[in-house]
Amino acid sequence: MNRSSLCRTGRYGSRQRFKSTPLVCLLGLVAAACAGNGSDSDSKAGGQEDRKLVPAARQELVVGTDEDDWVDAERDRKRLPSYPLNADVCETLVRLTPDFQVAEGLASDWEFVGDNTFRFALREDPTFSDGRPLTAGAVKYTMDYTAQEPATSGFSFIGPESTTVVDERTVDIRPTKPNLRLVQQITHPTYTVLAPGSDPLNDPNVTCTGPFKVVEYVPGERLVVERNDDYWAEPAKLDKITFRFIPDETTRTLALQNGEVDLITDVPRSILSTVEAFPDIEIAEAPVGQVILMYVARRDASGSDKLLSDPVLRRAVAHAMNRETYVEGVLDGNGELVSTVSPPAVLGDSADLVEGIPYDPDEATRLLDEAGWRAGPDGMRSKDGRPLEMTIIFGPGRIDQATVEFVQAQLQAVGIAGKVDQLDAGAYSERWDAGDYDLNLSSPNQNDANPAFIMSFWHSESSFPLAKPISPGPDTEFDRLMDQTQEATDEEELRRLSAEAMHELVDVEVGAIPLAGTYRIYAMKERVEGLDPHPSGTNQRWSTVFLSE
Repeated sequence: MNRSSLCRTGRYGSRQRFKSTPLVCLLGLVAAACAGNGSDSDSKAGGQEDRKLVPAARQELVVGTDEDDWVDAERDRKRLPSYPLNADVCETLVRLTPDFQVAEGLASDWEFVGDNTFRFALREDPTFSDGRPLTAGAVKYTMDYTAQEPATSGFSFIGPESTTVVDERTVDIRPTKPNLRLVQQITHPTYTVLAPGSDPLNDPNVTCTGPFKVVEYVPGERLVVERNDDYWAEPAKLDKITFRFIPDETTRTLALQNGEVDLITDVPRSILSTVEAFPDIEIAEAPVGQVILMYVARRDASGSDKLLSDPVLRRAVAHAMNRETYVEGVLDGNGELVSTVSPPAVLGDSADLVEGIPYDPDEATRLLDEAGWRAGPDGMRSKDGRPLEMTIIFGPGRIDQATVEFVQAQLQAVGIAGKVDQLDAGAYSERWDAGDYDLNLSSPNQNDANPAFIMSFWHSESSFPLAKPISPGPDTEFDRLMDQTQEATDEEELRRLSAEAMHELVDVEVGAIPLAGTYRIYAMKERVEGLDPHPSGTNQRWSTVFLSE
């Protein structure tokens, strides 16, 4: 077995260990030396189970992670420390399993009681880290707090009057619109239960029920959590975790190699083989939980049409993308060919209803010619003196430079110029919401159990600000099918309706252009044990992790 095949195994949660001569490959030493010795990799991986693990005396983990999204994005700051980095401080009423199903959380039971209302029975044993008991009043406080910011509550339609206390241990939630997907939706970390009075927007030291508690937050630098010794369930094994925000991928990787951190998230696929070759480093990969895709802006936030309001142009762009080359070349095989905007697994057998737009540069050329965009001597197109140029935006930690260059090259091959804007978190959110772009490269993650979750971004009545520029619009087949997913009572019917809506979005409307299904990649020192990568990065748990001697 070669190292590449071992890496493939790792994406399903099996951790593999790769070892080689200690070379600083990132600094430009001979690439071939970084390949390691295949037999050494095999024997090391095979011997892992035989190694006796002795917990270290000092259980303090340092994690190098991406940019601090809480600095610039107010709606993300309202979810600190749960989203987008989940520090295992807070918990939801129900939780998302690795196979995108719903499991018990702070609620031990739930039922639909009619009149668009769900009733949740709370466990008796959870307490907040300050000793206060979990009550229905705390759940109401959380849902009311979340409802203050429609951009965070999204497509759940939880309003300020939606949550009612039945008794101390029972709470009802009634969305403002018909929504049978509520239980699946509130697995998202947006809905983590806060102690009454907690206000993440203005005070990061929130009080929750989780296995860790916040002890320090320095914007742009670090988030520090410590074990909650009064946790109601199995206690965390680590005493302390320091999450260091290191936006630059190379700096983050070197911090791991130099021993400044014990683990890094989001290892760049372009240098994965290099990181594998570091001495005493292990790679762990989650199952596919996200899709790298292009959002297509049809209009700006004011409703004025943009260049890609033309369906012919949207289809030409999709035909220009060679997804197989992207997966095998740019991602070096560390991804999967998909036609969906969500992981195909959430659609089950219905995933085949989404075909995707095939790579066909000749068809792209024909469509562009037909639309009047003529190629000049340099091969680039224009119409009535207007160059065919599209603005591409991407934000921190979502897309690497190789992906951007790939998209630019594919567009250029059919005569479209791509102007790229790399943005910080705040500017990215503003441009995304305003529709101030033509193509938005991103990698949405399946963060709740609703198969139609990611497609809610495109619904004309979504409270997500980003929806207005990209939505196919009201009174469309897409909206009609999405509305039906909200009222489906059978799981198979739900997956079928979700797939039909996705077919409308991807194959008919070409409102999104998927490039590849991917997964989060972690690299860590050998002594880091117990990490179980979740396909939803925002649902990652840290309580099982510990350090060995």
